Amino acid sequence: MDEQILGLSGERVDTRGYIDLYMKFGEVHRGYRTIMVRYLIIDATTSYNVLLGRLSLSKLGAIVSTPHPAMKFCSERWGVATMHVEKQIARECYVTSLRLTPTVTSARRQVNQRMVVMTN
Repeated sequence: MDEQILGLSGERVDTRGYIDLYMKFGEVHRGYRTIMVRYLIIDATTSYNVLLGRLSLSKLGAIVSTPHPAMKFCSERWGVATMHVEKQIARECYVTSLRLTPTVTSARRQVNQRMVVMTN
């Protein structure tokens, strides 16, 4: 699989394949749900390690609230589970993303770190 996708800042990004993993969302004693997520592996300069797409959020049955950086979904046993964003980490990712320059994909290059992104 050697295709390109459109990156977060509008540049073209090379894909490196994908991996399917079972992911547990939430906490064991507060409610969780496990779903299969397909992660698309890309070669990009980004402050994020993983981005969840609409397909995964739909499988999870998640409701995302931007004003209250949180996500709610039905857990497997405990009713509604809530996941909150760690605001300090989110702020750091945002500030870092403003300083990053887009990845140049016209010439192949070696990368020290591999990033994983979820696509639909």
